[in-house]
Amino acid sequence: MVLVDVKMLSGFTPILSSIDKLKHNGQVMKTDIKSSHVLLYLNHVFREENVFTFSIEQTNIVSNTQPAPVIVYSYYENDEYAVDSYNIPGSQ
Repeated sequence: MVLVDVKMLSGFTPILSSIDKLKHNGQVMKTDIKSSHVLLYLNHVFREENVFTFSIEQTNIVSNTQPAPVIVYSYYENDEYAVDSYNIPGSQ
């Protein structure tokens, strides 16, 4: 099992209905929201690109929004992981 941990950008929250669609489309086995993180649980990951899209909305105005990390790791082998980040277009 693989876990994708998406930290929310400062001032943003996920739109729950868009996360629920990931489960209904069969892309994701389970989802969870903890603190400012969206967790996506996947049964299998292959050596090809996987794209998961969900919506977020701005709930507080934050200036100079910094990139937020996305960590992908094996649920059972925490030392196997990859890290990337994302930001909203036009932010530094």
